[in-house]
Parts: sequence; C-alpha cells; structure tokens
Amino acid sequence: MTTRRTTLPSLTAAALAGTLVVAAAGAARAEDGRTALAGSQPAYATADNDLGAVPGQQTLTARLYLGPRDPAALTAFLREVTDPRSRSYGRFLTPEQYRQRFALTPGQVRALTRWLTGAGLTVTATTPHYLQVSGPATALGRALGTTVHRYRTAWGPAQAPAQAASVPAALAGQVIALDGLTAPAAADPASHRSVVLADPAAAPGPAAHCSAAFGQLPATGLPPAHGHPVAYTTCPYTPAQLRKAYGAAPAGATGKGRTVAIVGAYGSPVMAADAERFARAVGDRPLRPGQYRETVDQSSWKVSPACAPPASWAGEQALDVEMVHAYAPDADIHYVGAASCEDADLMAAEAGVVDTRSADLISNSWAEIVHSSPGHLTPGLVAAWDMLFQQAAAEGIGVYFASGDCGDSSPAAAETGINCDPKTTAAQADFPSGDPWVTSVGATTLATDPKGGYVWETSMGDAVSVRPGGAGDWAPLPGVFAFGGGGGPSDFPQPWYQRGRVPGALAHGHRATPDVALSGDAALPVLVGYTFGGAFHLVGFGGTSAAAPGFAALQADAEQAAGRTLGFANPLLYSLAGTGAFHDVTEQPAAAGAAPLTVVQDTGAADPELHDLLYTLGQDIGLPAARGYDLATGLGSPGPEYLRRVVSRG
Repeated sequence: MTTRRTTLPSLTAAALAGTLVVAAAGAARAEDGRTALAGSQPAYATADNDLGAVPGQQTLTARLYLGPRDPAALTAFLREVTDPRSRSYGRFLTPEQYRQRFALTPGQVRALTRWLTGAGLTVTATTPHYLQVSGPATALGRALGTTVHRYRTAWGPAQAPAQAASVPAALAGQVIALDGLTAPAAADPASHRSVVLADPAAAPGPAAHCSAAFGQLPATGLPPAHGHPVAYTTCPYTPAQLRKAYGAAPAGATGKGRTVAIVGAYGSPVMAADAERFARAVGDRPLRPGQYRETVDQSSWKVSPACAPPASWAGEQALDVEMVHAYAPDADIHYVGAASCEDADLMAAEAGVVDTRSADLISNSWAEIVHSSPGHLTPGLVAAWDMLFQQAAAEGIGVYFASGDCGDSSPAAAETGINCDPKTTAAQADFPSGDPWVTSVGATTLATDPKGGYVWETSMGDAVSVRPGGAGDWAPLPGVFAFGGGGGPSDFPQPWYQRGRVPGALAHGHRATPDVALSGDAALPVLVGYTFGGAFHLVGFGGTSAAAPGFAALQADAEQAAGRTLGFANPLLYSLAGTGAFHDVTEQPAAAGAAPLTVVQDTGAADPELHDLLYTLGQDIGLPAARGYDLATGLGSPGPEYLRRVVSRG
C-alpha cells in the first residue's frame, strides 16, 4: 500500500451501521409497506450538516444491486461444493447455470423495472448484478421513499438520502444495496516501494549494500542495535529465489493450463514490455506470446481526488503481474483494469471475470478500511461484494485479497504507520479481505540461506530506527511502527470452516484474517521491474500486494498438479491445519536464534539521517505471531509439503 505521505490519498471507506454484516436490508417499515436499505443514509447526513434538498429536476444516477433468488439454497449449495468432505465437492456451476439457479428471474427483474419506470426513472443499464437508473431527483426520491439533500462534510459538499432509502416490501431481498447517491468508496493498492536499483543492467539488489543471505553482509561502521552487530538487508528476492523458498521449483509446478486474473485500477501502457524486460534482467523465463493479456479501456477512466493517479497504480500492476509469473511461470495472466479505484468500478471489473469465468483464480492487491471517519463503504456495498464472491465460489473461482499493510489498522497503528488510514476509528480487518468467501493473504519476513533455501520466517512487522543527524546510536529502539501485515476479526460472523481452527480468544465469534501468508516485507523486498519517470527500473517492493498474487499463483501450481479446479480455497486450507502443509510462523523463530531480528537498509538517500534505516522485525502492531493460527500470518506460509498435501486432500 502506498504511503499517504506521497501523492496518493489515504484509504476511504465507511463505518458500518452494526457490528455484523449479515444483510443489507433493514427492518420493514410496516406503516408504509416498505423495507429500508440499511446504511443507505451515511453518517454525515445530519440536520446540522444539511445544505438543502437537491433541486427536484436535477438528474441523478444510481445503481440498485440485486440479491439472490434463494439465499438459503445458495448458502447450502456453497457449503456442499466447497467442503472437501462433501460428496458434491468441486461440482461447480458454469456462469449460465449459476444465473439459471440463483440469479433473479427475468420476471423479477421486469417487476423491478416496472417499479422504477413507474416512478418516472429510466433504466439505463441492466446487468446480472445491478440495475442502473437515471432521472429527476423527485422521481428517484419517489421510488426510494426519501429525498436527496446536499450536506457539508470535511472533504466538501456531498449528497445523500435525507433518510434511509427503501423499497416496496414485496421487492425486499431483491434489492440489497444502493450506490451512487453518496460520496464514493475507494481503495488503495497494498504495496510499498522500498528500494530502487540505480542500474537495471546490474545484479539484482540496491545500488549500494545488500546481503546475499540474511545477515551475510555486516554493516561495518554502523553502531550495534539491541546489543548486537547489525547487517545489511538481503538483496530483493528474484523469482527463482521465491520459487525455491516455497517449494514450487523442486515440485516442478508452473501453473500450466491455469489462468490468473489480476484486478486493479487503470493500466500501464507498457506492462507487457516491462514484464519482458524484467524477465531478461533476472534471467527468468519470458512470457510466451499470448500468455499475458489485458482488459483496459483508457477512454472510460475516471481520474478523481478519490483515487491515486493512474501512473501511481503502474507499480502495483507490475508487482502483481510479475509475482504471478514468478511463482507460476506457465500460467496465463489476465489483467483487468477498472475505470477507477472506486468500489463500483472495481466491482464491475471483478464481475467481468466472474460472469464469463475467464479465469480460474483472481488476485486483488488492494484494500479498504471499514470503520473510518468520515466513511463511505456502506453495508449495502459490502453485501453487493459478498454476493459477487459467492457467485465466484459457486463457479469454482478462487478469489484472493491482500490483507492490508497497517497491522490491526487501529488508531495506534495510524499514528506512525506509513500505509495507514489516519481516519481509522477502531482496530479492524481490512475489506474485502475480511469477507468469508475470499482468501485473505497476509505477509511475512522471509530469510534464506546463501543457496536461496528457506531458513525461517517471522511476521511482516517493521519498527524503524534512524541515527539522528546521521551519527551516533540508533533511536528510538525498538523503533517506530511503520509497516505490518493486516489482520484481525472482520464484521462477518465466523464461517464454518474456521470453527475449531481459529481460537475463540482471537476470533470473538467473527471471521478472522488472514488465512495464510507469504513473503512481503518491504525491509526484505521482492524484486520488480517497471517503467516510471520515463525509464525502466528494478525496484524492491513489499506489502501484502506481493503476497496475494504470489499465493494465488501457488494455487495455480496446485491446480495444475492436482489436475482439477480447487475453487474457493479456505475450507481446504483449514482442513490442512496441523498436517505439516504450512510453516508455523512466529515472532521469534527458533532458527533465527534468541537475539532481536534486525536489518539495515541502505536507502541511498541524500539525507544522512535517512541514508541507513534499522528495521527491527516481527513487530506487527496489535497482531502477535504465535504458534498455531494467529492474526498476523493465519495458518502460516506454504511449507515444502504444501503442494503435495493440497493435491492429496483436494
């Protein structure tokens, strides 16, 4: 996730109306025979902030997201088709079969259309997921049982329903969310650029100092930390090193025959060329003709203050594409660039993959904060996302999300964390990673030996110290929290696959994140190549953005090895707990010894105070990594037995 101290905005989202996201529809208003849409009136829509009604003839546009035909039947089907113990495990549906069985019927859609047009609105778009309508404010208010006003907010005037929007009781459940009448929700990429290599033709690593293995190169001339000598951080990990560390190379798994979709915002015009150049620079296998393709429509892009500019997303795209290719060099890659980072556009991009089943797996390296002030991510939008993820699970598509880069995303983390939303109001799991129908991927700090073999991992949590004025001892120690893998209980109730696997003291009856973890620490980064500032660079990147596409690619390897589609992975992953499939990641791994884990990063900065940064590792704020499942690394990272165990169990 990019730092808010650059040109990128901080995350935006919204506080949910309750503690559990179980439905988008509110209680029926018996007095008028209507059902409220929970969360359709944001917190900023108060009498004190009211600037008056939107003129009645002003044209407004909104989306009404659609629910399933039979929620109970869909829930039962998903349990059977995703549970490895079920006789129906793996009997997925095609998109057409899903629509015939669980989507609203044509008759139901016609009834919704009659209701809307009868109120004086025009239905301008009909998809399997929503109806988009346009018309005068008075007509929209008549259909939704409310009026639309403008309100004073901290970020400028914004419109919103003056009271909760509602639908006729006969249509309750068919409409689960309203979007377009409030300030938009938006996401940020979950990555952080840490080191830039000066010469792309040089060997991978920072321009000045880096270690070939953890602790290999002493930081001569720099003071000790925690009473021990310090060493330079490892050179950014190459694709070959990552494959070896996590057992993909010895297993010969390459993801052949599988397609991984990557959903992000916008799109780099030189991504294919950058990926080719990066492969040559690190001596890796180049993409074959047709292996990489894009769905990007620059004419539809919406560049607004809610999103980072398109150029800022190019690094995220390169990281995602090159990590998928790193772990699954034969898998096809389909990049789908949304028109913006707003939820409506990201959801449309995701739905384009799901509705056509154009990929076996979807990687998403972006995140939002749910509990924030001010907030934009309504319970209705959360419910609409959840509906889409359920459809993906029904079709056998595995959906993977980065868990975030701000530890527990608490106000304490936001005080110093460079990837944190300063407006967060509570410790929380990020969304959509906290949805029960996606796989939440956290990150670790990986240490390898001189031959590139796995040695140990700790949680991705970095406390940073400097030498004030560029001289003297490190301060403060152990350092200031800067970066950490996201996790914690989400707003969803605990799903069946986590019961008995996640301690109650951690979950508190909720869906807990992350599920698994993979290398992603910016202090010991992965290597990425992409064009920025008019030139191609090799860059050290970190974040759960490095972990999510990497784990999705490992799942592509597993599907190739198994010879079948695995689909939604969580029930299978939790069934593997305690089998030796995972490295059990802790804050102080036995193989690392008892001394505090530290590295020095030579940033090359002109400022002497920032030239050398000391990272004390395993310091994820609010999320200790311990034996067994934990809220920093989930079940752990894939061990040497992972692929074999997945194949035998799946």
